[in-house]
Amino acid sequence: MLSVEIELKLEVKPDAISAVRQQLFQFPHHYTSLQYLTNIYFETADNQLRRWDMGLRIRGFDGQYEMTMKTAGKVIGGLHQRPEFNVPLSEPVLELAQFPAHIWPENTNLVRLQSQLTELFRTDFTREKWRVNYGQSDIEVVLDQGEIRSGNHADISPICEFELELVSGNVSDILSLATELATQNGLRLANKSKAARGYALAQGLVQQTVPCVLKEPEWQQSVTGLLSEILKQWQKQEESWLAGLPESKAALSRVLDWVKQLSEKQSGGLPELALLPDLLPELAEALSAADAESGKLCYSALWLRCKLALMQCLVMQSR
Repeated sequence: MLSVEIELKLEVKPDAISAVRQQLFQFPHHYTSLQYLTNIYFETADNQLRRWDMGLRIRGFDGQYEMTMKTAGKVIGGLHQRPEFNVPLSEPVLELAQFPAHIWPENTNLVRLQSQLTELFRTDFTREKWRVNYGQSDIEVVLDQGEIRSGNHADISPICEFELELVSGNVSDILSLATELATQNGLRLANKSKAARGYALAQGLVQQTVPCVLKEPEWQQSVTGLLSEILKQWQKQEESWLAGLPESKAALSRVLDWVKQLSEKQSGGLPELALLPDLLPELAEALSAADAESGKLCYSALWLRCKLALMQCLVMQSR
């Protein structure tokens, strides 16, 4: 069965979880208590699926299993949109032939491909779930806590995040709900899925810190293009700063200058940016402070609300 995921991922610091949970219980919702999930991701020795921009997993829950293939999609500033195909299984054994034939590149030998697949990494975590009625939408919010392990279980990365997924309704409602949750510190817009983090862990890329080049936006392009480009560069520089690269702090100051320029040029034309003139000066001052800490500022409510305002504007402009 084909579906298209539209979701927002928010990394959360453990000490902020309780307050966010309390907020979620205030909305009209249906709550599902703690569940335990295991996801096993598969790949060939030469990363054939990744080269096709595909991801394969088997998910287990309460003795039931589902095989999922995610195909090429897009991520805009942390908003993930990716087609996926789901097939129920009676046991956790790969059966690639059950997927629709059209998802595979031409002349793919499924028997050979399946024989080459091995466990690359797995995610084991607990999940709480809220089915929230918000605005004109039905949104599933989950809290996942656990860990990612490489195939040989030698490397581990923690999982602590909220995910907001659109079940039905408007994408803008996800961003509005996230903005309401972002009234406190401890949340950060995450650009990488568990799967992307797992692939990096399995390939030993987690500890690599490579500076990101800052590129001046092409100001003659459309507002949609500018918003998308600025958000993309903001996210990259933010992750670099969090990874310990001090030069990314100055790059982020430049990104905030771009946001200011954009909001001034579009004054009155983009109502979603109305909050920025009040938020940006405070954020720029906090970032320029000599003692600014990436682990604190990038998880601040102020930081997140500015990014969500840009994303909300991008979504409205893309309609």
